[in-house]
Amino acid sequence: MLDSRRARALTVPARPRDFVADAPLGDPQGRLYSYVRLSLTDRCDMACVYCMPLGGEAEHGERRELLSDTEIARLVSVLARAGVRRVRLTGGEPLVRRGVPELVAKIREAGAGEVVLTTNASLLARHAEALAHAGLAGVNVSIDSLDPERFAAITRGGDLSGVIAGIDRARDVGLRVKTNTVVLGGMNDAELPAIVRWAWDRSITPRFIELMPLGEGASLPPERFVSTAAMRSKLGNLIDDAHGEADAGTGPARYASAREGDRRVGFISAVSDEFCDDCNRLRITSHGEIRACLADRASVSLRDAMRAGASDADLAWSIAWSLGAKADGHHFEVAIGDHTHVGMSLIGG
Repeated sequence: MLDSRRARALTVPARPRDFVADAPLGDPQGRLYSYVRLSLTDRCDMACVYCMPLGGEAEHGERRELLSDTEIARLVSVLARAGVRRVRLTGGEPLVRRGVPELVAKIREAGAGEVVLTTNASLLARHAEALAHAGLAGVNVSIDSLDPERFAAITRGGDLSGVIAGIDRARDVGLRVKTNTVVLGGMNDAELPAIVRWAWDRSITPRFIELMPLGEGASLPPERFVSTAAMRSKLGNLIDDAHGEADAGTGPARYASAREGDRRVGFISAVSDEFCDDCNRLRITSHGEIRACLADRASVSLRDAMRAGASDADLAWSIAWSLGAKADGHHFEVAIGDHTHVGMSLIGG
């Protein structure tokens, strides 16, 4: 049985007779939702120091507790009819789930305008060609160091060479590649210029992420937190001084341009400069819980609703109703050490 502390289950009221199932998804703040982050598994073959406990201590669901491929495709179909066009597959590590290329094809057939994947790339070289053939558009790859020993320390055993092989294979088969680096003070923060140059040499857009008080990140000492302002300072003359703009509809990163050329660097500033005003994302966990916000424990079980015989209109109502209680912002604290938030691996980031 899964730990009930993962979520605060909400009871959805009866669907109103005048509810329009294919109406655009919105919230009380007027934000519209066109992007779903859909977790395929809470398991991972790494245990990054800011994410998952060492030694597989995180409590994982049994296979029957996960959404099936058919259930995932059905949810995407319901969401697509309500205006969701972008689907990001996450985890855990999504590629530890069997049959992901086939699932990507089903999701595309269900009406997703674009399907992308966030991965640690440990298995990407093996699956990149099949994923591209199935219709995957791109991958965001987590890479927190270019030093093999430091990478192994941060990921608790990860193999950097395998990750780079996955990135290279993804590029070879035509997948769009971006990298994600969680910046940790005193661990990898001195590498930022090297990571930028490495990525630009491969026509990859690197992104840097502030440490968030989620999962194991909540227990790290305060000096591990590096603000976006400090990151930009470390990059010096590589980027211009402009604050940067987000790409409409594609996520929270704000991009700074290179001083020379048309390359960019992205920053995800969840703590120092929250990006909630223009949020267009909802999250569905691998167990079928819809979360209106990354930092909120409240959830509605779409899986249980489907298995109890809910209609597509009922599912659309559950999704719309869950967004009705969404707060203005996530209100992360800058001081790391708050364990009140659930872990990334359990909700799919």
